[in-house]
Amino acid sequence: MHRITRRHALAGLGATGLAGIAAACGGESPAPNAGSGGGASGALRWWDHFGGLQDLHDRWAIDQGEKLGITIEHTYNEPGAATEALQLANQAGQLPDVYTALVGLPLPALVEAGWVHEITVPQDVRDRLPDGAFVEGLTQLDGKVYGMPTFSEKQYVACTWYSTEVAEAVGFAPPKSYDDFLAALKAIADHGEFTPMTIALGATGRMREQIDDLAQAGGFPGYQGQRYDTGEYEYQHDAYIAAIELYKEISDKGWLLPGTAGFQIPDARGRWAAGGIGFHIDGPYSPGAVRKLNPDKLPDMAVAGMLTPDGGDVVAARGARGADWVIAGSTQLAEKASQLIATFTQEDYQTELASGMDQPPILLDVVATADVIEPYAWLVDDFAQRIFRAPQAIVRNVEVAQVEAKRAPVAPELGNVIQGYLGGEITDLRKALTDLSDASSAALDAAIEKSGAQVTRADWEFPDWKLGTDYTY
Repeated sequence: MHRITRRHALAGLGATGLAGIAAACGGESPAPNAGSGGGASGALRWWDHFGGLQDLHDRWAIDQGEKLGITIEHTYNEPGAATEALQLANQAGQLPDVYTALVGLPLPALVEAGWVHEITVPQDVRDRLPDGAFVEGLTQLDGKVYGMPTFSEKQYVACTWYSTEVAEAVGFAPPKSYDDFLAALKAIADHGEFTPMTIALGATGRMREQIDDLAQAGGFPGYQGQRYDTGEYEYQHDAYIAAIELYKEISDKGWLLPGTAGFQIPDARGRWAAGGIGFHIDGPYSPGAVRKLNPDKLPDMAVAGMLTPDGGDVVAARGARGADWVIAGSTQLAEKASQLIATFTQEDYQTELASGMDQPPILLDVVATADVIEPYAWLVDDFAQRIFRAPQAIVRNVEVAQVEAKRAPVAPELGNVIQGYLGGEITDLRKALTDLSDASSAALDAAIEKSGAQVTRADWEFPDWKLGTDYTY
């Protein structure tokens, strides 16, 4: 069986070609709107990949099922398996009624292909969400909502989590700068009782996300290698070099737990949650996952925010939130599915969401009354103060979605370059990053040409963007 990845799905498909092909795992596949989409005996099926929220969602499915008068079957899929599970379900014409859209395609393409159904959004739901929650091209099209945002875009994933037990035994302060961090790791190594650090170094996607975050906090004027002001790719920027060199020095000095080079996300979290390791760089959802793995570890968790090269304050930019939840285009239960998704915006759910300590809820104020550890509350407050809304080409011109559906992913990508440099296969980092910039730019130009859309490279240029302010169009 041929496994379809985002690379395969995007390489040669436009919106009109997605319906029969995008989710295929080899051979012919039925159209996305084939089949029922309902579970056993007409049950509403709900899938997600949020490890720290399994208990909440299992309970919520039972409670809301009773209120809505329908059986709700909740299924959790590991993040690494969630995309393929959706692809296989679509191939069989059995997408779950409610799911997290991890297909890797822009919303307009999903709508065109029949993967998603319009969501009925009552006025009370619109009223309680923050201004700008629904954005054309990301969660709605022509004013119709196809994706519900329930988490906040105000978050970064390169959070410096550490053990208070190790900090007290060794004697180091929460690091702010790269030098602070290296000094703390050296102190742990010299102390000899604990392992300095582990990360999910084997997960290319997570490494890419962390370095993208660190580079922006270190002065890169854009995100994911692309500058906001000029729209040009510049992975070879000094901020990227510095962030990757930080990881390289940590690796070369032997401060990583043996085996870290191959660790996926569950591996790194599991080892850190077991204790005896000083640092673990992970997202804000780390406490929720750690509680599932080893609840006794929670009182030992502390966070130092995100590192910057000189220890200065973090100022970051993130685009508007996309669709966290969608309804299958094949559903026979659209009304009930809309009602279920609407409950994800209620204050009681949002408070429990915060208590799950996964991604921050879209209603950030509920964190103050939620059952969370103090470091998580501090981190969410830090997000609220330091992260501003970034410009996005698809928001300014929705036809950009047609380009994204045609864009062929570049290989090797940033995560591969990081792994290759740390492993010694890549010796000239700046050249490898320059090559990545050139390849990324060429892929974008080719996608624009193939799409036939009214799009130019100028759609990615925002010369009026200023760091530390919310961008307005």
